[in-house]
Amino acid sequence: IKVQVGNMIVDLIGKRKYEKVRNPMVWALGRLGQRQPLYGPLNQVVPQAAAEKWCNALMKMEVYESSHLAAMQLARCTEDRYRDLQAPIRDRVAEWLTDAEASEHLVELVTTGGALVAEERDKVFGEALPKGLRIRLTNS
Repeated sequence: IKVQVGNMIVDLIGKRKYEKVRNPMVWALGRLGQRQPLYGPLNQVVPQAAAEKWCNALMKMEVYESSHLAAMQLARCTEDRYRDLQAPIRDRVAEWLTDAEASEHLVELVTTGGALVAEERDKVFGEALPKGLRIRLTNS
């Protein structure tokens, strides 16, 4: 279902009538294809081929507010050969992020991996957590 929804988003995102919802659509694409789930089992990660297709489509689009974060989620290095995209594609995403003046940390997450910082986690979750509540993510 994730692959079907992601493919629909890629097909619809460039259409003029969806202009007002492009940022949420790009955000959703990143969440659907993320290589490092925020929660849930690893067997729920979409196949590499789908994430690669979505990365390629995203890099051809006009850059939207949420494009940098979505591209990082789709191409993030996990050091797991079953989840990581092929190195040439990750390299292209890192170069695209650099050219688009994305934060150095997003580029680092694509090239070498690592943990999200608080601001990135807030954007990935899509809403702010109540004051005092913190989420502790572990690499698994």
